[in-house]
Amino acid sequence: LTRNWMITALVGGGAFGLLFYPGNWTIFGPTHLPLVAEGVLLSVADYTGFLYVRTGTPEYVRLIEQGSLRTFGGHTTVIAAFFSAFVSMLMFTVWWYFGKVYCTAFYYVKGARGRVSMKNDVTAFGEEGFAEG
Repeated sequence: LTRNWMITALVGGGAFGLLFYPGNWTIFGPTHLPLVAEGVLLSVADYTGFLYVRTGTPEYVRLIEQGSLRTFGGHTTVIAAFFSAFVSMLMFTVWWYFGKVYCTAFYYVKGARGRVSMKNDVTAFGEEGFAEG
């Protein structure tokens, strides 16, 4: 661990997001196919939006624009990217801490005078450092 958690988590969070980004096209790609409904050329996504009224309707958008979400403007993708990087950074530090606390390797070593002590920085053979060979 380089002890630079923020850079590691930001790069790792971005890489993790980019790893799954191409998978979204296989899921959402078919919604861009053309469809003729009642003589009007639409995409499948537009037609689905007309059939299933959701929070993207003009009435709902008009209410939201009066509130604080108006400050996002058209930059929701950038905000989502930074939020995912933040969550990845948080989860990286949480799981690293769990690994550090609950998965530490230690050995009980018998010293020169017969005293047994717990060491964190020894090899499986009991010597400090690595055996010469």
